[in-house]
Amino acid sequence: METVKVSKGRHFLRKGERLKGLFVVLQGSVRAVSKNDEIEMEAGSIVGLLESASNVYLCDYITNTDCIFYVYPYRQTEDYKKIFASDEKYVAVFTMGAMHQAATMLDRYGTFARMAQNFYSTLMDYYSEYKKLCNDYQIPEKPFQRLASMSPARVGGSIEKWTMEYYDKMSSFSLKFMDQFLGRDYAIGIGEIQNAVSWMVKALVLIEKLKEYLRINKELLLASSDSEDLFQMYFELARKASGTGMDLEPIFQKISEIMEFSRSSRLFPEKLMDLRFAEYEKYNFHKDTELGETDIWVEEVQEEYEEGIDYLEQILSYAQYDAEKAEKFRNTLEEYKNLPDRLATTDDVRKLRKVITQDFYDIYELVFYRSIQNGKMSPAVKMFLNFGFMDEELAGSDTTRSLYDLTQELSRCKAKNVFTIYEWLLSIYRGENEPSRNEFDMDFTNYLSEQKKTGRITAAQMSEMAADNRQKVDFELKNMFVSTNRATYGKFSTYCPVLCEDDIIGTVENMLITAEKANNALDMIRGIDFSLFYREVGYSDPEHDVNMEMIQKEVLPNIILMPNAGSKAMMWQETAGIKKDTSARFIFPIFTVVDVEEMMIEVSGRFRWEMCRKIQGVRWNDITEASLTSEYNDYVQYYRKNHDLSPDAKQKVKNALTKAKNNFREVFVKDYQSWIRYEAKGSFRLNKVSRDIIFRYCPFNREIRNMLRANPMYREMFEKYEILKERKKRHTELWYDRYKKKGGEINEELQANWDYYDM
Repeated sequence: METVKVSKGRHFLRKGERLKGLFVVLQGSVRAVSKNDEIEMEAGSIVGLLESASNVYLCDYITNTDCIFYVYPYRQTEDYKKIFASDEKYVAVFTMGAMHQAATMLDRYGTFARMAQNFYSTLMDYYSEYKKLCNDYQIPEKPFQRLASMSPARVGGSIEKWTMEYYDKMSSFSLKFMDQFLGRDYAIGIGEIQNAVSWMVKALVLIEKLKEYLRINKELLLASSDSEDLFQMYFELARKASGTGMDLEPIFQKISEIMEFSRSSRLFPEKLMDLRFAEYEKYNFHKDTELGETDIWVEEVQEEYEEGIDYLEQILSYAQYDAEKAEKFRNTLEEYKNLPDRLATTDDVRKLRKVITQDFYDIYELVFYRSIQNGKMSPAVKMFLNFGFMDEELAGSDTTRSLYDLTQELSRCKAKNVFTIYEWLLSIYRGENEPSRNEFDMDFTNYLSEQKKTGRITAAQMSEMAADNRQKVDFELKNMFVSTNRATYGKFSTYCPVLCEDDIIGTVENMLITAEKANNALDMIRGIDFSLFYREVGYSDPEHDVNMEMIQKEVLPNIILMPNAGSKAMMWQETAGIKKDTSARFIFPIFTVVDVEEMMIEVSGRFRWEMCRKIQGVRWNDITEASLTSEYNDYVQYYRKNHDLSPDAKQKVKNALTKAKNNFREVFVKDYQSWIRYEAKGSFRLNKVSRDIIFRYCPFNREIRNMLRANPMYREMFEKYEILKERKKRHTELWYDRYKKKGGEINEELQANWDYYDM
């Protein structure tokens, strides 16, 4: 046992790391963070107890305050005997801790189980009442398939009430009683502890599933985006019912109940509720009293899914597309639909696709700007903007129905770093993001400078355009959008931006790249190549005598989903601008049958290469300045003279170069894919030289290094890496100490830098 002090805000144990001890909290508090939950652990709690049967930490542990721990070395269950042998009273102490933590965890499980059950039954009651009110007011109910098919939370293997009562009762006993009960018998103590741990682990898994259920389904009640929700349906019902002259109080009463339930559920941010509810509270329902019955019915029928609807007409009408051009486009699309082989590469079919492509982007631009002015969009418009859909016959009725339903769930394709193309363009229009570089690697500012140099615009026009977000959107539409939509489709010779049935293989749901799928793939790679998105950036605080220190900062890429069913992903640019600490831009199709993880590994490999090139500048291939690109370039270029390569290895390099058409970057990308997929599991696919280079610049995380350390193929590399890492960590520790003595505080940015050296 040893006493350890850990400062506030430290991420001192990480999920997935091998168990290295049991930390008894003597002073302070710790936050245990799992996928969907956070648990506070106060003094007396035992960090690591939850994991004592699994050998790896199941949560991330972060100190809320300055903490003091008793640390007991622990790797496996047998180690309890050593702990108890040092002092017999520990049998009762550790068992008591297990009882308290099990009772707390099971109580949380019970709370979330009740929340999930109550949420489901309440939503079903509101939905049933909505149908009844629609009937009472003679207004057709709005279809909401996702809510209609909602089921109770089925997380599998629920915990019975007696188990919770047992641990609740056991946790209430005194330490003295527990000592007498166990008789200081280590076998009984270990049995009680491990029984408690098994229930804690089960409760943790079930809590995560219950919270995931609530997270996914809460938007059925109150959505954070333009997705359909029950509150909006009641709101629209009240608005339409105001035209009937009937008393609206029964609807208002239900809306008030929904608002009260939303606030008491603790599922929604206050800002979201204030925003959504303010719209309803400020609405003047008397202004709709002159609406006739016909007006009510027409609007609703347009929003119902029916086969044979002219979605193209809705899109063209919304775009206010020129009537003559619209007729020509309709005829061209009809001709394309009637082709015996739409994938043909003959001149006439190519010309047809070219005309459709040009018109598609013209219409897209009009629809996008109309959506900003108009605000409200029909499902047809949403399908067009997000999926490239224009015609039911061309896409197929089953696909159209699936896409129609998906328009109510577009939030699944959005996250802080994941955008549908529509949301991405919207973020540029709002000034939240700058437009991407074009295919000539020229950003918007450089493009304007070039236009000015060639006399196409004046200096005054340049200043005006630089501040005009519409001009920025136009630049993005005509450059990145057009180029990457074609490239991510994957088949250049048969590319058509209008979604076709031929592009859909299987189901829309299976092909859809959601934000969760994209980020899970990203997290899988970060879990192996932990330094992938870290950049060295400068940190200064002159007030506390820090002029410039280099620290590590993680910057995740933005992932943009293009409106097509494609097979390729692209690393479009490694940073958003000149600064190194801006997000890269990864471009994916919104639908694909290709494994998302494989696509993500490939673009991450290209990111590794291009980021190094950006940092190194003109010296990216100068071997006198060591870097990933310079060393790999030298290795591939002179592989024939490399004495560390066997004849067989040299032949493989030659074959790789042939496949990559002598593109050194693509040779590296293929090796990087093998590095992540196979080498991380101890399955050798690379030669000695490439393995050594990749490890030095793309090292495995601590857990994988520990797992592979015994292997002689890796041992020497790992030892060198640890020496270099400890030097950097020691340097960081020294200047942190100086910084704190001068009155500086270790903020989140500095803590993240320290955590980097523990990975």
